[in-house]
Amino acid sequence: MNLREYQYVLKVAQLRNMTKAAEALFITQPSLSHYIARVEEELGVQLFNRLTTPLSLTPAGEKYVETARMILELDSNMKKELTEIAKGKKGVITLGMSHARASFFLPYFLPAFRKKYPGIEVKTVENRSDLLEEAVAKGRCDLGILPFPTTGKQKMDQEVIFREELLLVSGQPLKEAKEGKGGSQYVDLGDLGDCTFSLLRKGHGIRTAVDVLFGKYGLHPRKIFETTSNETAYRLASVGMGLAIVPETTIVLSGAVEKPYLYSISPEGMHWEIGAVFLKRELLTNAQKDLIQLLQEIFSHWERHF
Repeated sequence: MNLREYQYVLKVAQLRNMTKAAEALFITQPSLSHYIARVEEELGVQLFNRLTTPLSLTPAGEKYVETARMILELDSNMKKELTEIAKGKKGVITLGMSHARASFFLPYFLPAFRKKYPGIEVKTVENRSDLLEEAVAKGRCDLGILPFPTTGKQKMDQEVIFREELLLVSGQPLKEAKEGKGGSQYVDLGDLGDCTFSLLRKGHGIRTAVDVLFGKYGLHPRKIFETTSNETAYRLASVGMGLAIVPETTIVLSGAVEKPYLYSISPEGMHWEIGAVFLKRELLTNAQKDLIQLLQEIFSHWERHF
């Protein structure tokens, strides 16, 4: 069975005349008659009653025509939907990001994206960074919004969205603090000695970045608490449960129990890049490309409000 077969039989059923159907299909009448006869032979039933004028459908022919119309309609609808998906008018984009990053990012960009692509559904898979990298590599996520650098375990392309500062949080003023440009305060991690920290568990992007910082300054901090949440580490530090190093977006999202002291790390501040990872740049749809561009446009001008 093929689509041309359905089209030929439907045209004969519509015009009830083999010669007129052949003309409409731009083939010869003998060729069409032979084609229809071969279809009937393969099916083992007569589709047309040739003793009537005009031609009429047999009961088997009526069932065939009914089914053929449905199949051709399904094929047409499928092609339309695939075209709309290819043009970015319909479909689903699955974003992998941490729970906190989803809470922060989505309200900023999702309304504008939905306005441009009302037929595209955006879903999220929320997990820690290393597991999200794996999800993108295995096709469970189209895009992962992650801190850079990634673990490097998965081969993926990436695009930077914005730079975010990592801030030191303390429930008490630190005697090691120094005044930087514009009156802001900073500390050198090397001056902190054996301070205790509330840390995220291994596998989270911020823990990887913090471990790199500790290694750079030769620090071996004592762990007072370990968590899976930046917000928890931030709130614990605000009440004196050790220090914490968190992204500035965490401070925007979280309400501290007590107003904490916030310090840059070094005079220039310590930053990491937040970006999108994906399998291959050339495989991105127009909608996925536009989503990344929208994030870049919004967050290149974003300013923290605390």
